This record gives sequence, structure tokens and C-alpha cells, in this order.
Amino acid sequence: MGSAFGVILGGVLAVLGYGAALAQEAIEGTWRTQLQSEITIAPCAEGFCGALSKIVVPSEGLSADEIAAAAAMPVEAYTDHRNKDANLRSRPMLGLQILTLRPSTKPGIYDGDIYNPQDGNTYSGYVEMVTMDLMRLNGCVLYNIICRGEDWVRVIPEPEALPSAG
Repeated sequence: MGSAFGVILGGVLAVLGYGAALAQEAIEGTWRTQLQSEITIAPCAEGFCGALSKIVVPSEGLSADEIAAAAAMPVEAYTDHRNKDANLRSRPMLGLQILTLRPSTKPGIYDGDIYNPQDGNTYSGYVEMVTMDLMRLNGCVLYNIICRGEDWVRVIPEPEALPSAG
């Protein structure tokens, strides 16, 4: 009887563990943008927040001098210099929260606000989970009448190397 109880208990714990794994939302994780920067999305007080976790400076919209200056700077020195609020222009870009999302009434859709550091504006928008490893970010203007989207792919962590025996 002891071994049967152990099997049942093990099965119950496995189901509970599986349930805990399902509690993690599909949107959580690190996502690569079309310009190769990465955003890490995690639960926060507002719902889900996305912060810049890897920055790749886009060349579009930048002068040759700005591109050269960015290439010469360590990524930790990048600041939010295009923010509309002059008091926020010195805040670091790495780790900057650019997404604030809340689950909507539609499955796989998260509504919220998107901060665009390229122009310093915040837009209303939404994220649509296309698959577990593909999301579409949509930023909107004019009361969500005009929206522009971009696909992001999930960053799959590299497996950790096992220490070599030797």
C-alpha cells in the first residue's frame, strides 16, 4: 500500500507542478524585435511589463554622426534622449520599461501602452499572440483607428554547457 500511495502522491504533485507551469502566461519571456533588440516581458503591478534587455541601435532616422556616436558608446551609456519630458532624457535605455500590457477579453490579446524610444512618444496598442513563439505588436493612433504592427519572435535560451570532466 505504501508504494501505491507514493505513486498517487507523485502523480498529484506532477499535476500540481504542471498546473503551476501553465500559470505562466505565454507572453512572458524575452522577445526579439525586427531590429534585433530584445524585450523581456514579466508580470508587474499593471499586468505585464516589457523592458529593453538588449539594445541594437537602428540606423533609420539617425544621422551619420548619431550612428557613429552610438557605435562608439557602450550600451549602458544610451539614454532616453528623445523623450518628450526633458526630466526623463537622462534615464538609461537598458532596462527601460517600454510596454505596459493587460490581458483583454479576447484570448491571446493584451491591451496597453507602448513607449517608442525612437520618437519619444507613447502609443496605445495591443499585442497578439500569434503562436507560442511569435507575437505581433500593434501601436495605434487616432483612437486605435490607425495601427502599425511588427512581429517579434521568442528568444529561446541557449542550453547551458555542462562542466567538462577533467
